Amino acid sequence: MEERSRELIGAWLDGLSTERRAALYLLLEELCGGLDVSRHNRFGFLRLRAEFETSGELFGCTLDELRNAVAASLGDDLPRPDRPPSALEELRDRIAAGGHPDFR
Repeated sequence: MEERSRELIGAWLDGLSTERRAALYLLLEELCGGLDVSRHNRFGFLRLRAEFETSGELFGCTLDELRNAVAASLGDDLPRPDRPPSALEELRDRIAAGGHPDFR
């Protein structure tokens, strides 16, 4: 990320409470993770993603870079969603832990 973007995001995040940054991180994590059709309305999800991508354009960064900057502002104790994982999230976790069954 460019230094100018880092400065703009830092100034913006400094004005937010830890709780707000945590909620923002969870939302960005969800957006960067892709569409889980079991959890979201497709139109609403894509519209929200577009809104955040526009924010990233204003800061001069990608959506992933924006998420990473928010995560960095929270330190090592990143929040976890306060809900049970969806089937897609469970599958992603299982593959991340044990590898894809086709490539074992």
